[in-house]
Amino acid sequence: MTLLLLALKSLLVAAVTLGLLRLTRARSAAERSTIAHLGLFALVALPLASLALPALDLPLPAPMAQMATVDPVERTTAPLPARDKAAPIAAAMSPAVPAEPVWVGALSGAARYAFLLPTLVLLALTLAALLRLVGLRARADVLVDPDWLSALARAQRRMGFKNGTALLWSDELGSPVSWGLMRPVILLNNAAVAAPEQAEAIIAHELAHVVHFDWAKLILARVATATFWFNPLAWVLAREAHQLREESADDAVLAANIAGPDYAELLIGVARHQCRGTLLGAHGVAPSKSSLGRRVRRVLDQSPARGRSGRSWVAGFATGMLSMAVPLAAVTFVPSHTALATIHTQSGQPLGAGTPTEGASRVATKTGATRSTTVAVAPNPASSTLGSAPVPIAAWQGQQAQTSRQSDNGDDAAEMRVLGISSDYRRGMAEAGFPNLSSDELAEARAGGVSPEYARDMRATGMRLSLDDVIEARNMGLSAAYIAAMRRFGIKGDLDDYQGMRSVGVTADFVRRLRSRGIKTTDPDELTSLRAAGSAGDP
Repeated sequence: MTLLLLALKSLLVAAVTLGLLRLTRARSAAERSTIAHLGLFALVALPLASLALPALDLPLPAPMAQMATVDPVERTTAPLPARDKAAPIAAAMSPAVPAEPVWVGALSGAARYAFLLPTLVLLALTLAALLRLVGLRARADVLVDPDWLSALARAQRRMGFKNGTALLWSDELGSPVSWGLMRPVILLNNAAVAAPEQAEAIIAHELAHVVHFDWAKLILARVATATFWFNPLAWVLAREAHQLREESADDAVLAANIAGPDYAELLIGVARHQCRGTLLGAHGVAPSKSSLGRRVRRVLDQSPARGRSGRSWVAGFATGMLSMAVPLAAVTFVPSHTALATIHTQSGQPLGAGTPTEGASRVATKTGATRSTTVAVAPNPASSTLGSAPVPIAAWQGQQAQTSRQSDNGDDAAEMRVLGISSDYRRGMAEAGFPNLSSDELAEARAGGVSPEYARDMRATGMRLSLDDVIEARNMGLSAAYIAAMRRFGIKGDLDDYQGMRSVGVTADFVRRLRSRGIKTTDPDELTSLRAAGSAGDP
């Protein structure tokens, strides 16, 4: 129940934060980034605040109380009513049920903490990424090129950043990265060093990450997703926060009077040498394949707001997030007395009576850390007469097994309701070619915006796509119509190829115009290069 309550709280915090981001989509990337990272901070603080704050008990309504787990010990150790004085006789005639083995309780306890394993794995990956940064810095060389040093000095003066920044280079990276707080580092790759004409753009982007403390925000997002790995909205929020950090750094580049088309061409070029973010705890210029199109469109668009996040904006949303997160962390639901009475009445047992079974049942008493003494409780006199034969143990066990199966199905349905997954959605995904999906997979697909219609259309393109591929395509903004149009021209590739073409404006009309000029290439890289170079396909 505690884990379920924490999951519900995290879902609420992430959902509210994502809702605020949608309502403020006309604001600048820096302002929206503030909202996203306040939401991530609230997620990380949620379990700690739940332990530190005094509990705020709220009574649970009867329908919800029935879904909660109530310890059977608390329901069976109450004294028997006076009318059950014949219970010892019936108990002596009824066979006792064997005690539950100790290993069953131990296995149940181990399963209760199994959710910690993914958290530990994700935190270990983050630690390995940070240790890799230490090794990269130790093996890197100091860059003394005057063009790059001058670009760094100009960017520091423009942003008012007075802390010393180490400018290094290494041949172990595919694109430039930056990290650190007190002693920040900008690490360049060989290709970047060999192109000093790109120094202003690269330095402005990486120094913006340093000035905005984006490295600390990156670690915050890693901790939040590790803690709430089971919450799909936490992953969506972390991905959106990363996108907003990059867009805010892009705005800093444009503020340095770097031409938008030139910077867009730089992004497309370095995207082919993207560093694996999971294994490298740092920010880089190179966009991921899923964010390339969004960043290029935004850089070329003159309309988006590109202002900084003001103090009043930060203070206002920090106060609002605190006002929501603190009471939410303290809330604890407890079944009310009325709810408990309703549950016992519906089960045919008055509050305070023994376990309502037709035959013998177990009453477990806790002695130390083990479950011990097993006694038999008499049948309810209202449903049986003295001298009637007790229900056989096999029949009782069959009834218990059926009840257990019904409980499991109920838990499954409850989990689906919590995640917002309807039976129609599950059936639609199965008809689209994705049967037997788990609730986690369905939740991830729904959070990624994948509808059954979209999944069916993507499968109809003829590409061999897994569910992860379909989710990635949806996040990229790829449509089945675009892929089908390209494939009709004989242009075949993977999702990254289609996203690269789409992001620079390779359309069916563009390909048609090229072919009218006699250019019949079907290579995605060549088409992307032709469109990025400014070819309009006109004869």
